Amino acid sequence: MATAAIVAFGQTAIPRTADGKADLSGFWNIPYVPNMAMGKEAEVPYTPLGQAAYKNHDSKDDPTGFCLPPGVPRIMQSPFPMAIVQTPGYVVMLFEYQRTWRMIYTDGRPHHAGVVDAFLGDSTGKWEGDTLVIDTVALNNRTWLDTAGHQHSAKLHVIERLTRTGPDTIAYQYTLDDPAMYAKPWVHSRTFKPVKPTKGLPDLLEYSCNDNNVDMPHMVSTKPGEGSQ
Repeated sequence: MATAAIVAFGQTAIPRTADGKADLSGFWNIPYVPNMAMGKEAEVPYTPLGQAAYKNHDSKDDPTGFCLPPGVPRIMQSPFPMAIVQTPGYVVMLFEYQRTWRMIYTDGRPHHAGVVDAFLGDSTGKWEGDTLVIDTVALNNRTWLDTAGHQHSAKLHVIERLTRTGPDTIAYQYTLDDPAMYAKPWVHSRTFKPVKPTKGLPDLLEYSCNDNNVDMPHMVSTKPGEGSQ
């Protein structure tokens, strides 16, 4: 990996790689967002299909309860840290959650034509100044957007923007474009901050998800219903 150098950006110093790009590498905490509506369910821009899917979902059917990968963007708002490894040709995101990784190519290549029905999709990236823009397609519909059970279709297209805004912050924004489920793009923003190391432990811990969970049949069925907020 290129050695980072500190270069002034306006009044804020941000790390940069040897080729001048904003350096996103490091270990980062991801803010946990279990419900993307954040108490404003009435403002979610559903289509009738999207609203019906949410109202009829059952929390006991959460795909992550069956050890399925969380998908995008849910992996980016799960309560576990990640590491970013940056090279001139690609950026890799390594997640503690389920020991999962994402590969984002930044060398100008197009999406892989043969990738379909993927849990984490097919991602390409490009730099716009100090912002890495990630374009993800080919996502399957076997994941949820969040723990609350907001749904998406296989038409989901996710655009993420990561901007190094200081020596210890990354501004993260993502846009969900899924015309089957949402009448207009749904935009969210977060801030990533560095992981504070725990003495005697690695920055990313081992995570094992065991399928055939014997507790799953005993989960209590709950549905949000018509009055859910």
